[in-house]
Amino acid sequence: MPVRRWFRRRPPFRPTRRGWAVAVVAVVVLIAAAVFDRREGFIVAVFLLTLLIVSTVFVVARRAGLVVSRRLSSDILSVGEDAAVVLDVRTDTWDSSISRWRDVVPESFGRPPMGDAHVLTSASVGGSVRATYRVRPRRRGEFVLGPLVVTREDPFGLVSAERSSTGRSDVVVTPRVFPLVPSELIQASGEGARHEHRMSSHPRVDELIAREYRAGDPMRRIHWRATARRGELMVRQEEQEVDPAVILVLDTGERVDGPRIDPGMFEHMVEMAASIAVHTLAAGFRLTLVESVPRDTDAARRFEPSQSADVLKRLAVVAPIRPDDDTPDIAVVTRDVLDRAGAPVPVVAVLGDGGVTTTRRLGPLARLADPAIAFLPTVDGGAAVLRGAGWVTGALDPERAVPEIWNDTVLLDSAVGGPR
Repeated sequence: MPVRRWFRRRPPFRPTRRGWAVAVVAVVVLIAAAVFDRREGFIVAVFLLTLLIVSTVFVVARRAGLVVSRRLSSDILSVGEDAAVVLDVRTDTWDSSISRWRDVVPESFGRPPMGDAHVLTSASVGGSVRATYRVRPRRRGEFVLGPLVVTREDPFGLVSAERSSTGRSDVVVTPRVFPLVPSELIQASGEGARHEHRMSSHPRVDELIAREYRAGDPMRRIHWRATARRGELMVRQEEQEVDPAVILVLDTGERVDGPRIDPGMFEHMVEMAASIAVHTLAAGFRLTLVESVPRDTDAARRFEPSQSADVLKRLAVVAPIRPDDDTPDIAVVTRDVLDRAGAPVPVVAVLGDGGVTTTRRLGPLARLADPAIAFLPTVDGGAAVLRGAGWVTGALDPERAVPEIWNDTVLLDSAVGGPR
C-alpha cells in the first residue's frame, strides 16, 4: 500500500519536453558511441546527462522565496455568487526561475486559477505584487484556499519542479438566501427592536421592585409609597421589556427506520431556513436556531438582530446526522426551547421527516406557539396532521423557489385569517 501511494504521488521534479528530448539524444549517442567505439560520442552523452543532473539539482535545491496572503471581496461567500480573491505575493529574493503559478482551490469553486511567470517575478526584491481571480462556489461549507503552487524551471528549460508557498486561507461558504416578503403572521411590534410584554400573572421578583423614574415613563406607573420613602420619583416594574423572538427549528436528524434524506431536499431545507433566519433578524427579532440533532452539545443557539452573518455561518456547516439511541426527538427539543421562552412566540419548523409519527409529536406544540408554521415534504402525509393541530403548513419542493413556497404559505394564510 505505501508503494502504491508513492507511485500515485506527483514526483518532486520532472523533465520538460526539451529535457526528454535531451535525455533521448544522450541515450542514442551513448549507444552509438558504444557500437561504433567513438570516444567523442561518450563525451557528448556524458555532457548531456550531466546537464540534466545539474538542471535537476538547480530546480530541486531552490526554495520558494514567496509569502502569500489572500483577501476576499466579502467576509463570507454565498453559494452561486461570484467573489473576487486578491493574492498579495511578497518576495524576498529575485527568482527568475518561476515559469507558472496556480492557486489551489476546492473543486466546487471551479477551475484552479493560474497565470504566467511575469505576474510573480515582476516584484522587486522585498516588494510585492497583486493578482486577482474570481471564484463561484457551488457548495456550502468550510473550505481552504491555497497553497499557491509555483512551477520552476532551470535556465535551459530541461527540468521543472512545483513548490508550494506558505499561506492558506479559511473560507466559509453560506447557503443561498432569498428575499422574503413580510407577513402578518410574523411581525415585531413597535419599532421592531423591542416590545412590552404584559405579565398578567405570576410576576417575577424583578417586576415587584420599584426603580427610579426615567424620562418617558408613564405617570400611571409611579410607585407613590416608594417615592415617599426614597424622596425621588420611583416607578413600578409592572411591565417587562423583552425583545421579540422567533424560534427556528431545522430538522437535521437522519431517519433511523427509513430512507436517507435526499441531498437536494436537505439543501433546499437549509436554504429555506437561511432565508427565514435572515428575514426575521432583519425585522428586529431575536432568533433561536434549534437543530434537532446538533453537531455539538448545543441544540439551541440564540442570535441577536445584528448577527445575520453568524447564523449563516452556522447554517453553512449543518448536515444530516444519525441520532443516537439517547438523542431526544425533535418534538422534545422544541418543547424544551418553548418552555424556556416563557410566553408564546412564533415557531417556524423546517422538517425533512414529514411522517405521521413525527408530526403527531409536534402537533400539540402549536398551543405553545403564536403562530406555529411548518415547512415539510408532502409525500409522507404529515401535513394534514399538523394542520389539524393548528399549524400553518407549507410544502417543501426543491423544484420550486423558496420565496414562492413562503408566499403560498404565510401570505395565503394571512389572507384567509387562520391556519390551513
